[in-house]
Amino acid sequence: MDATLPRIPSIAVAAGSYIFLYRQLRPYRKWTCPTVDISVTEAEIWASLRTEGINPASAVKRLIELRDTGTTLSYRSMELLALDKEAARLAYIEENKEQPLVQNTLISCMDVLKKDGDDADAISLLVVGTESGQLFILPQDPQNSNVLCRLQLPATPALLAVSGVFDVEWRITVICRDGRMYSVKNGEVRGTAVLVGSSVDLGSQAVAVARQDKQLWLALMDRSVGYYSARGKRLKMMIMQEDVAELCILPLRRAKVAYLLLVALVSGEILMCKETMPLHSFRVEAPVLALNAGLYGREENSVVIVHGHAGSLTIKMWRRTVDVDAAAGNGTLGPPPEQDIPLPVPKKTKLFVEQTQRERDHAAEIHRAFQRDLCKLRLTTARAYVQTLTDGLMTAAGGGIGSGAAQDIRISVQVQGLGPKFLLRVTLQNSGSHTFTSLRLVFSFDAALYVMGFDERSSQSLSIPVLLPGPKLILETQIKCIDALGRSGQILCLVYRDNAHTPTSAANGTAVDGTTKEKPTALVSATPLLSAAVKMPAAEPLLS
Repeated sequence: MDATLPRIPSIAVAAGSYIFLYRQLRPYRKWTCPTVDISVTEAEIWASLRTEGINPASAVKRLIELRDTGTTLSYRSMELLALDKEAARLAYIEENKEQPLVQNTLISCMDVLKKDGDDADAISLLVVGTESGQLFILPQDPQNSNVLCRLQLPATPALLAVSGVFDVEWRITVICRDGRMYSVKNGEVRGTAVLVGSSVDLGSQAVAVARQDKQLWLALMDRSVGYYSARGKRLKMMIMQEDVAELCILPLRRAKVAYLLLVALVSGEILMCKETMPLHSFRVEAPVLALNAGLYGREENSVVIVHGHAGSLTIKMWRRTVDVDAAAGNGTLGPPPEQDIPLPVPKKTKLFVEQTQRERDHAAEIHRAFQRDLCKLRLTTARAYVQTLTDGLMTAAGGGIGSGAAQDIRISVQVQGLGPKFLLRVTLQNSGSHTFTSLRLVFSFDAALYVMGFDERSSQSLSIPVLLPGPKLILETQIKCIDALGRSGQILCLVYRDNAHTPTSAANGTAVDGTTKEKPTALVSATPLLSAAVKMPAAEPLLS
């Protein structure tokens, strides 16, 4: 843009490796992309071919080795290696070996960066991305191959979103063809640029980008349009019914709604959205090639569309009488208008006064209700205590086992095996000072998953010998998983007095191998002295 006042904007057109600048619709400048650095080894190979210091077969072999090591070759070397026949390779070498080895690149994307101010007519600088993964910022009046700043990117840039001022602070969001989003900002030294943060994986290739203040709207090939923060976190998302062709931000003046998002679809339909809520749509001739919004003449809210196979130009102007705030408020996807009506919530002082007055008026009723609830709590506690005594948990009857039996006996269970048969090792230890006799160990489990009593080494009920204070007693039995999928379940190990009725397990019946399992006494009246729950591992599936 010209520095003289009034400033007349220039038009930059990228073609191949060149950028042509037009001022007042006349050619003004031509800028050429800097050449790409070529590997020293590759340059030496072509120099040897030029002086015939190496034969073509050896040169091709060295180029192949250089390519396999990860070195990026020039277009000339890649075309040479793409030829299959030896005669074609010799003819290609004779034709190009005298030419200087220069690697040019192509321009993939462009944008503008304000130089020293954020005004609408402020001087701007061109930001250029190339196929070789380089990012350039051109001077105010670019000539030859001069650049103000350059940076090598991990991949080829496809889309750019620029914000800030070059002389103060700026940031460029770069969406590359590897499906990732990178952030570039100015370095500590003027004229330098650095990659900041970590790259963001978009999950799909990007087709369009539009910046709204410090955030980004990004359209992907999976028909999603996402709203991203400056750090690359997706805040909102909407899914379109068709592929997205272009995005644009329409700034609105003299309205509470500051921005509208324009989404152009491949069918020619253009949606106008407030965040993720559609407000209006219109159609133009497909396909939509370019879309831009802003000031056009005296109209502040205008949209310029390039569309159609013939390159038609359509200009849409926002009506000045349209109430965009009302249109945004009546959207079906937005919040209801009732939420803006305040609720008649009384103040805290009023609530306190009302509560105090209620306690004064109904003091007797409130006291009686408190005493009634306190009596009910005492009665419930007494009933629970009596129930505990009657169940035998705290009695000293039978077998010489007193009230501390459950506390004096320690039990631990180990499960061994991969399945479907498992070995249960139950370890009992008397940590008290009295000897326990007439005890029995019973196993309870789900009959749909496990079975016991299928041979002489498997028993559901085991008699516990005399349990002396101190030594550990180990009991072993086997259990078999009968579930076809090998699902796991829970097993309960219960210790009873031998003179009490043994509870019936859900596993009574006939085993899968035809043997009859043990059938303990059917009455269930005794409360176990001690219990332990074992979470069984998953068993290997049964072989058919």
